[in-house]
Amino acid sequence: MRALIAALVVFGGATPDTALAQSSIPGVQTDEMAQAIATARRRLPVFWERVRANEPTETGYAVKVIASDQNGVEHLWLTRITLRNGRIYGMIDTAPRIVRSLRAGQILDVRQDSIVDWLYFEKGRMVGNETGRVMLRYLAPAEREQMLKLYK
Repeated sequence: MRALIAALVVFGGATPDTALAQSSIPGVQTDEMAQAIATARRRLPVFWERVRANEPTETGYAVKVIASDQNGVEHLWLTRITLRNGRIYGMIDTAPRIVRSLRAGQILDVRQDSIVDWLYFEKGRMVGNETGRVMLRYLAPAEREQMLKLYK
């Protein structure tokens, strides 16, 4: 049952809405996060183009999805992205802190409309991660500066 609840958001059943995505990040203004998610979704074709190109200078392709269960809602980064037979697969990158029905290392089959953000690294610099850009202002100054150095 727990996996089914998480699956409704991650795999399908209901299209995750921006309000759900925003509610999983405490302290962030909803309009800021809504804009970041809209930008990421609008630019998703750029990400897929880069994944397909698989250039040697590009690494770390990842997508962010929304997962939920009876414990709450959180964003999860999926890495090791693959496209097979028109489907998207990714591995949960880190152990979920809230959604206990999923685990790090688990492979998920996700729908494109469940993706709220994406990123990859080009020559060591981060491209994408629009929701992360919003979160920068909530970091301590030293941590913010360190993160800004990663962005392209």
